[in-house]
Formats: sequence, C-alpha cells, structure tokens
Amino acid sequence: MSQQLYDLALRYLGVAEVPGSKSNPLIAEMFKTVPSWLDQDDSKTAWCGIFRGYLGLWSGTGVPKEHYRARQWLQWGQEVAIKDAMRGDTVVTHREGGHHVALFDRLEDGRVYLLGGNQGNRVSIAPFSPRVVVGVRREVG
Repeated sequence: MSQQLYDLALRYLGVAEVPGSKSNPLIAEMFKTVPSWLDQDDSKTAWCGIFRGYLGLWSGTGVPKEHYRARQWLQWGQEVAIKDAMRGDTVVTHREGGHHVALFDRLEDGRVYLLGGNQGNRVSIAPFSPRVVVGVRREVG
C-alpha cells in the first residue's frame, strides 16, 4: 500500500501555493478536510499534514485524529526504522517551529528524500538530513 500512496502523491507533484491571499484550487480542496477554525490561507498555514491527510482520506489508508498536525502522524500506523523505510512510508521530521510530515522517497548520499506538501511552498521531492527524522510509520495491514 505504501507504493500506491506514493503514486497518488506523485500526481500532485508541482502543485504550488499562489502568492498572496489567493489559494491554489487543489490546495484549497485539501483544506476542506480540516476544521474551519484553521487559517485556510495556504501561504500562512503549514499544509504538509493537510496534504498527507488528504492522501490518507482519498486512498482509504486512514489518518490520525488531527491529521493536519504533522506530529500526530507518529500515532498512525506502525513504527519502522529509517534503514527499513520503503517508498511511500510516512516520515515525520523536526523543523524550526515544529514538525513536518511527508512520504519517504529514498536514502541517497547520506540524505533522506521526501515527497510532501509545503516543501518550498509546493508538492515536491526534497532532501533532508537524517538527523531531523523523528519517526517513520507504515500502514498496518
């Protein structure tokens, strides 16, 4: 199932925020899965968890209760060691000001590559230091 989730996420590769108060219609659609009190402006609200939640809801793989909070993904699925990660596993990282959630792409040249939303204000595959990885999770089933 991890690969199917990854393939679904790839469909959104390149989807980017619209500068200013307008939102990309695809990202605005993802925001419909979160509470209305959350600021719906994608340029102000970190939307990595919203993107991951949207994928989980769309694919039927499930989401944690507050999927829009990146750290909550540590409560979903089963724990996997980073050395055993497979493409499409969910990875939570630490970042300045909080956490980030995305899908595992690969380990290469000492970097962890993740496919996720709100990476450079778009859905992208980006490199991260393995030191920032807080946890890796895989769907149970």
